[in-house]
Parts: sequence; C-alpha cells; structure tokens
Amino acid sequence: MKNLIIVFMFLVTSSVFAAIDEPVEISTGKISGITLDTGVEAFLGIPYAAAPVGDLRWRAPQPPTPWKGVKIVDRHGAACMQRGDVYMSEDCLFLDIWTNGQDGDNLPVMVWIHGGGWTFGSNSQDIYDGEAFAENGVVLVSVNYRMNSFGWMAHPALSEESKEGVSGNYGVLDHIAALEWVQENVEKFGGNKDNVTIFGESAGGGSIYALLATAQASGLFHKAISESTWIHPNNVTNLKKPNGFQESAETLGKKAIDEALGVFSGDILAKMRSMSAQEVLDLDHSVALIVDDWLFEQDPIETFRKGEHNDVPIISGYNDGEGLMMVRPASAPSSIREQRDRRLDQLGVSGKELVDFYVADDPENIYDKEVDYSSDSVFIRASRELGLAGARAGQPDSYLYVFERNPNDPSQRASHFMEVPYVFNNLPMQASRADKELAKLINDYWVQFAKTGSPNGSGLPAWPSYDLESKRHQVLDVEISQGQNDRKEQLDLMDVYMRDTYRSNN
Repeated sequence: MKNLIIVFMFLVTSSVFAAIDEPVEISTGKISGITLDTGVEAFLGIPYAAAPVGDLRWRAPQPPTPWKGVKIVDRHGAACMQRGDVYMSEDCLFLDIWTNGQDGDNLPVMVWIHGGGWTFGSNSQDIYDGEAFAENGVVLVSVNYRMNSFGWMAHPALSEESKEGVSGNYGVLDHIAALEWVQENVEKFGGNKDNVTIFGESAGGGSIYALLATAQASGLFHKAISESTWIHPNNVTNLKKPNGFQESAETLGKKAIDEALGVFSGDILAKMRSMSAQEVLDLDHSVALIVDDWLFEQDPIETFRKGEHNDVPIISGYNDGEGLMMVRPASAPSSIREQRDRRLDQLGVSGKELVDFYVADDPENIYDKEVDYSSDSVFIRASRELGLAGARAGQPDSYLYVFERNPNDPSQRASHFMEVPYVFNNLPMQASRADKELAKLINDYWVQFAKTGSPNGSGLPAWPSYDLESKRHQVLDVEISQGQNDRKEQLDLMDVYMRDTYRSNN
C-alpha cells in the first residue's frame, strides 16, 4: 500500500469576471458582487453576523451592522482564527453565494459547512468554489464559523453571565445564525427559503450531525447531507460533568484559562476578553461539542437513537479508507502481538469483543487494520448512525453511500476528503475522463437530492434508500454499484461500546 495519499487541491475560480450592474438589496443594505464568465453571479464576503470581537467574544452571534450605500462583495472575507499562514481575523463571520438565479426563481438552496476538525479551514478554499453548483441549478451558500478556542470555549464565568446558564458551542450558534440569515435573504438571490439543504464534510459533517440533533435549528433547513461525519465521544462532552471519555467542558476550559492567566482575582471575563487573538489561539484547550441542556439536551447519540432529531431527508456516507489520513505506516505496530496489546489498551475490558476485528491475522495486514480502526471509530460509525436514524424513523428518504475512488491510485482505497472535489465538480483539468464523469454524476446526485429529497432522477443510476431490513448503500466509483451491511458486525459492537462507555459517568 502506498504510504502517502495525496489529496489534490487546485484553483477553480474563474479568472474572468465583471462587476454586477444591479445591486442586490438584503436586510442590512445593498451589495454588489461579480459575474463570472459562465454567467454565474458570485457574492463573496457578506457579513451574516456582527464581528465577534471585544465584548462579543464568546457570546452568541449578534446581527450584523447595517450599512449605507452599496457594499462591494467581490472577494472572500477573512478566515476565522486558526494556526497556519492564511488571511484570518476574529472578524470572520462571512458567507459566500454563487447563483444563476434572480429574485422570485425559487431555486433550491444548498448551504456548505467546511471541515477541518473545528480548528482550521474556511469557506474561501478554492476547492469549495460553488460555480458548478450554481450552473447546475442551485443557490450555493458557503459559511465561515468560529473554531478552536474561539468557537468552543466553555468556562464557569461564561456560563454564569449567559441568560441560558451555558457556554461553548459558539461554532454551532454561528451555523444557526447563518441559516437564519439565509431564511431572511436568500430569496433575493433566486433561492427558495423553504427548500434548504445543509451539507458538510468531516467536522462540517459533524456540524450537520449537530444541527440535526438540536431543536433550535428546526425549520431552518429541509434536507441534510453529511460526508465523513466527524463525531466521536472524544469530541462530545458535557458542560458540567465528565463522561466516560473526558472531563466536563467547563473544567477543560477553566484549566486552559488558568494555565494561560494564572491565579486571577479580578474580572476574569474582562481579562479573558482582553487576551490577544494569538493568546486565545495558543490556549491548550480541547475542542468538543457540548451537551449543555439547552442547545443539546442530551448526547446527540441518544437523540438519534430515540428518533428525536430533526426529521428531514438525509444522505450520509464515508470514504472506504478514511483512516489513511490519520495513520502513518511508521506509527503502526511492528508485530501482531504489539497491535493486540495496543487495541486492548485502547478499548479496555468493555471493548474486548471488538479487539479481534482490528488485529491482523497476517503481518502484511497490520497497517490496514490500523486504518480500519481509525476509519470506523472516528468517521464511519457516526456516518452509519445517521442512516440508521432515518431508517428507524421509517424514512424512505434516508440514503447511505461509500465513496471508493482514489484518483491518485485507483487500486488503493479512498482517503479522507477525497470525495470533496467530486462533490463540487471541481476536478483539475488533467483529471481523467472517468473521474470527470464521476464528479458530474456525484454533483448531479447532490443537486437532485436538494431539489426533491431523493438523489434519484432521470439518467442517474438508481440509488436505493437505506432501510433496516436490507441496509443497502450506493458505492460511488467509476462503476456505480450497490452494497449492503458494510462492516456491520464490528460497527454494531462499536456502537454498543461507545454508548456504554459514554453513559458510564452520566
């Protein structure tokens, strides 16, 4: 197996454009974007909330400030604060729109939430250019949101000042604010506010998971697509108490702040908000979705298990080699015995039934088993969970896929993120004809789902719904096929293990 999977990223935004003659009037003022050489109109860097700086740091997003005259929105806004050499700022709550529509067209709307472990990334990455979606008949909206300690900081003092008595989950609140903005404004771009599909990948898929699980997002979207859902008990915690995987969110936040500021007897909130952006970024702080009895009244796993999630059509899925991104051959155990010891240490006594699924029976397969464990525990289990939730609710419009195309080496498995350029139909010019055809097909599936709640349509290979009896899924590769009960036995056991471990301290 190749030691390194390279994911291609490339510039796709049209280099030929002109200013839009007629400004669009939204709730906060008039804006003017650009017309690309395909005729698609792009509006880049629209503020959907006030800058979360100063006293607004670690608060729910507030409405943006209106402006006079015409705001030119012809370039992406700053990325939210993160590590790396990118144009970034705390003032980052912007969204981008691509459309071929006009006011009154009632086109389906798709809202993209980027991945990056809730710690990095932005809507301005070239790979997320929405031109192909707009050409295919939807209004594409792509949003920035607060990440890392800016988006997920919980602290007793923050909870105390909140009227709800909670803190953290600011990134999710940003998603909700963006969706509220869409409801108020998207008709001006030709979109139908009553036909909104949310979709995202990795941590963005985890955000879709979160929005499906909270009643506060109810009615703001009507369909959902979650790609490679990044949800694991290690990134879900409780505001006030520990679970079986980590300490409470308030404890984690207080430890990070105490380490940074030391013993402090004055106004701790003023001190926290006077920290520089870099100081906040440097905090030793874990990112986690927080069960706070307000935004999330229970662990989302339980919400889906009980069928209490937002009841909308769902596509969920994963890449067959997700863990290739996370596991390097050099870090794999050197022997089967070492691998077994590692697995026993990771899973403990309560997970002993799982061990054999993730221990090789041949030294040649040790690395593959490491990849399998990482794939299943971090991404695949949660992706399947969304499909199962729809199936349990008796939804005929629940769909599951497995993406298997590796464009760098078709003989190898597809790593994490590899489906994204296919979804956006943004393959490089040198891509093979087969890959370009697959990209067009997947983009058509996503758009058809946004239009109707089903990926099936004229000229598209039939995609069966995911139900409890057959558990069929669509295999997305240059040859479309169907499978069923993928990794069933180990995923069933992992579901039980994760649920019981989480509940052990709740």
